[in-house]
Amino acid sequence: MPPTSDGEKSALEEERERLYAAAPPAAAKPSRFAAAVRRLPHAWAGVAKPLASVAPPTVTERHVKLATYFFIGAITFFGLALVLAAYLIYFGGDSVSVDNITIQVEGPTTIAAGDTVPLTIAVTNRNPVDLENATLEADFPPGTRSATDVSSPFVAYNDALGTIKSGETVTSAVKAVVFGSAGDTLAIPIALSYGTKGSNSTFVKKYSYPLKVSSTPLSISVDTIAQTTAGKPFTITLEARSNATVPLDNVVVEGAFPFGFKLTSSSLPAQGTDIPLGTLAPGDAKTVTLTGTLDGQNGQSEAFHFSIGTASQGGGLGVSYMTQDATVAITAPFLETDLALNGAPVSSATLAPASTENVTVSYTNTLSTQVNDATISVEVSGGAVDYSSIRATNGFYDSSTHTITFSKDQDVALATLAPGASGVGSFVFSTVPASSFGRAPSVTFTTSVAGSVPGDNNAAVSVAASKTDTIKAATAVELSVSALHAAGPFANTGPIPPSAGAPTTYTIQWTAADGGGAVAGAAVTATLPAYVDYTGKTSGQGSFSYDPQSRVVTWTAGDLAAGSAATGYFQVSFTPSTSQRGASPALVGPASFTAFDRFAGVNISASADAVTTETPGDPGYNPAKAEVQ
Repeated sequence: MPPTSDGEKSALEEERERLYAAAPPAAAKPSRFAAAVRRLPHAWAGVAKPLASVAPPTVTERHVKLATYFFIGAITFFGLALVLAAYLIYFGGDSVSVDNITIQVEGPTTIAAGDTVPLTIAVTNRNPVDLENATLEADFPPGTRSATDVSSPFVAYNDALGTIKSGETVTSAVKAVVFGSAGDTLAIPIALSYGTKGSNSTFVKKYSYPLKVSSTPLSISVDTIAQTTAGKPFTITLEARSNATVPLDNVVVEGAFPFGFKLTSSSLPAQGTDIPLGTLAPGDAKTVTLTGTLDGQNGQSEAFHFSIGTASQGGGLGVSYMTQDATVAITAPFLETDLALNGAPVSSATLAPASTENVTVSYTNTLSTQVNDATISVEVSGGAVDYSSIRATNGFYDSSTHTITFSKDQDVALATLAPGASGVGSFVFSTVPASSFGRAPSVTFTTSVAGSVPGDNNAAVSVAASKTDTIKAATAVELSVSALHAAGPFANTGPIPPSAGAPTTYTIQWTAADGGGAVAGAAVTATLPAYVDYTGKTSGQGSFSYDPQSRVVTWTAGDLAAGSAATGYFQVSFTPSTSQRGASPALVGPASFTAFDRFAGVNISASADAVTTETPGDPGYNPAKAEVQ
């Protein structure tokens, strides 16, 4: 900007002189536009100069006051908004909140199982509006009974409270007989459902009331031996007692038995592993005695679990109140014995009908002391045994008791059996024919050992043990095959005797006769020679199929009941060659039968010879007519 002349003052200089003057010059009230004029650039100074003597208004001071007032107002409005929002959030205006509803329950917090539990439930509405269609619900644990009728289940409580006004408290009372296991804390869910005016929504306020059970309504105790030898019978005594103040119906004891335990008897009828006790009055008790055997290895421990409770509608234990366990250790007998059938352990052996079986009995002294006058006896029983065939090799067979005994009378080593000493005895027997098996053919060996060992002051102490082994006998199926021409279900054609170059049809008959137990999946297969054709005609039980590639005929006979028989027929066509003249060629190769024995749990088989042009089943059969002409 060019410098101003000495006689010319800028607007800034004029303003400075005015501010620092001793007394402001008298002037008329300045116009509101004076400040704006004085803010014009210096180039306009000549124009604004007539107004230079006018005092400027305090514009800056006025702007500060307006901003301050605006700021104070905004702060005040914001504060009021916060107060209003807090009020609406806390009090909700006319809205309803479950937080403004309180549920209080008065009643016992600890009970004995079977006690009558009285509960008073108070509901308070602290909302600014009324609660409509209010309903109070409480769910009780399974097994709860009605306080007015202990025979009736009572698992749910429902009370329609209607309208609960703002600020109002309503109460509801309920009584129930509650059961549970000792030490359990039961949770009783309580829920209040309600609606509000002008809304179709349903709201729910939930609450849970804890109830601790100090004693169980039913208890059970278990008493049994600490150890047993494998296969030796022992008893388990159970005592069930009611601690409830009301009768309990459908009381049941549920047993969980270890693998290898066989329950042979029960003082009360058992339904599988469950023992129903019926109704127990308050303080009543019942005793159950179980007898069984336990199989296992030496040193093995097995646990028995018994639970007592009430039965469910579908059977079994519905509510369990107490469980007791018992552990039984298996120890080896002082004389450990092992039986083998034809060289195989009896646990995996299977008997065949009308066969001779060899049994070996090996024994070992497992004690650290000697056994004196040791005896090993094996009693043989079962419908598959031909008792007249039993013969002992180095023992004595008593035909009146069917028992083979090995003692010092036959083997002097048994007079004093040193620790770890062992020996072997043997005998043989035969099984009866399959036709005499019956429905469940088997052989049972009951092995008993006895002797004496030195006790205190060298006094002899008698010891004994026993175990049982059972071997199932597999059924025998007889397979018979034959060829027919004049007889059978089909009309056969062609010359008889057969003639070279001329086709002759034959009917093949297969019969499977089951002489023992029932079998499943019975089937017979055979292969046709290259000069024989399968015609496709079949008849009889089951179904036939033919594979032209392998030339195998399969007869699926299906299941055979014990003692039953099945017969099937199929037709073949035979065109003899001149090279076969004077012979009776085979029409079907050797047949093989397979099936599964349901009782013995093993696969069985049978076989039959090939079928030729000989037809002994035909009326007027002549062997000479079987040869090819």
